[in-house]
This record gives sequence, C-alpha cells and structure tokens, in this order.
Amino acid sequence: MTINHKGASIFYTDQGKGSPVVLLHGFLENHQMWDHFLSVLCEQHRIICIDLLGHGFSESVGYVHSMEEMAAAVAAVTNQLELKDISIIGHSMGGYVGIAFAKAYPEFVSKLCLLNSTPEPDDDARKKLRSRANVMAKKQYEQLVRMSFINLFDKKASTNHTAEINNALQQALNTPVQGYIAANSGMKDRPDSSEFWKTTSITTGMILGKSDLLIDPEIHEQNYNEDTNLFVIIDSGHMLHITNATETINNILDFLSASSST
Repeated sequence: MTINHKGASIFYTDQGKGSPVVLLHGFLENHQMWDHFLSVLCEQHRIICIDLLGHGFSESVGYVHSMEEMAAAVAAVTNQLELKDISIIGHSMGGYVGIAFAKAYPEFVSKLCLLNSTPEPDDDARKKLRSRANVMAKKQYEQLVRMSFINLFDKKASTNHTAEINNALQQALNTPVQGYIAANSGMKDRPDSSEFWKTTSITTGMILGKSDLLIDPEIHEQNYNEDTNLFVIIDSGHMLHITNATETINNILDFLSASSST
C-alpha cells in the first residue's frame, strides 16, 4: 500500500491483528528485512512495515532526509491508519528514526526498541566518513555499497548466511543514489538524543550485537543499561536479524510482551 507525503509515494504493509507495532528498517534496507519475522509477530500483533524515504518502494523528498523528516513520513502512515499506543522496533537508522518519531509524537508511542542502534550522534570521525561516502556515491556507487555492506559481517557470518547476505546486498544495491546520499546526510546531522533516552517515560529496549563494529555494546551497557527497560547483548554483529535471527525475534517478543512503563 502507498500514501502520498509531500508529493512522494510512501510504501507500507499492514498485516496481523492486535496491538500496533511499526517496524523501521536500517540504511540501505527496506521492509523486506523483516520478512523472516512476520509470521511470528503477526500472531499477536498488527505489524506495519514502512519503507523509509528513498528506500525500497518509497520515494525521496529531497537530497537531505533528516531523521525528523523521515519520522514525519512515518507519521503520515500512522495517522492514515489512526494508530495509537504504538510500539516501534527500529534497526540501525530505523532506530534513529524511531527516536525522532518518539520525540515528535510521544503521545502516540508506548514502546521503542533499538536493534543495533544508538541514541548518540555521530562523532567527528564518522561524520567525515559519511561526507566522503556521499562524494564517492556519485561516481562509484556499486563499489561503495559492496565495500561498506560486506564489512558488516565477519567471516563466520559470511560463510553461514551466504544466501541471506547476498539477498540483503542486492536490496542495498537497489537503493537509489539519491536515497543513499539523503539518508547518509540525515544521519550525519542527527542530534544527540541520549538525555531523551534516559528520561523518557516510554518503555525502551536495546538489543545489541556483541561483535558490532558500529555500535559498541559494552560502552552502551555502561551508559544505558540502568535507564533501559530491556537491555540485551546477543552473539552477533551489526546485522543481528540475519546472523542471529532466533535470539533477535525472541528478545523482540519479550520486549513487546513486557508491561508498558507509561
């Protein structure tokens, strides 16, 4: 299904019955990243998967998609569906968008869980990497995507999950260059939301990978374990939905079944 938002088509799926859960994919992913989990999640919940701006079947609205702009597109869908008491599960960039949504529309959010994601902003080194990547994207896009994507997996994961990784890589390569640059720019400029995370009354969760090279799980455990309702580190890298799908879905189900703190 699609809706129009600022002249752009936004794609989403709506399946199952029960309390609404919005699933937000990461950078260079789309709604299909959740396919493996849908049958289990739909047994007890109404599951809405949204293609974020410039990804999947959703169009871009410019050359910078701030996390707030992406959250506004998500809100266009949730408003259309008249959703309330929403649980949000966001992977990587989807977590950044989930935080932006919760900050902008707290009255509609009951739970927010980050998968391989963080409330912290990019450091200076990461911002420089994003700027260089955006330049490279205009000339060597496929090489850039392949290089950055494969680095998300260790050798063991690459051997044990070859088919899933190849499928995810193809989805990444299908992301338009504009979508890449706009999202990368938005992530580079996202604000620090660590204080929001520590003080919000929304029920929060973090599911992180022990060997994630982008999000340091030990530092996050030190900084956020005390203020997070469900904090879990599992044996995985950054793409835990691929490399440790069983523990990932079990922890998501535990999070969704927990009583809301609001």
